[in-house]
Amino acid sequence: MAGIVWWEVETDNPELFQHFHGSLFGWRFEAAFADTELGADYWVIKDAARDIGGLQRAPSPRLPTAGNRVYLLAEDLEATLARAAALGGVIERSRTALGGADRWFGTFLDPTGISFGLWTPNARA
Repeated sequence: MAGIVWWEVETDNPELFQHFHGSLFGWRFEAAFADTELGADYWVIKDAARDIGGLQRAPSPRLPTAGNRVYLLAEDLEATLARAAALGGVIERSRTALGGADRWFGTFLDPTGISFGLWTPNARA
């Protein structure tokens, strides 16, 4: 079975992406690969000391395309959605139950138009 080894996002405004997600999740961004064959504006996304993915500047603005959505763990789903909105995000879906006592999620668009999901095993605080 194949395992996920890297997560990557491309946006025409990586500076806005960095500000929003750095403020919301505490992620840090480290410039990388500038002197390699990649030859692009690229940053490694870091959560504490761990590399969790990459951010690349898109060559030009483009319309949304089909893709996937990453879900991040949120201890307090409502507080994280509210913070995302306060930072300029748009709530796509507030708390939604999937059945059972430990399955809730919500989604938001960040200011660059990328959709993220939040998942929590916790009942409403």
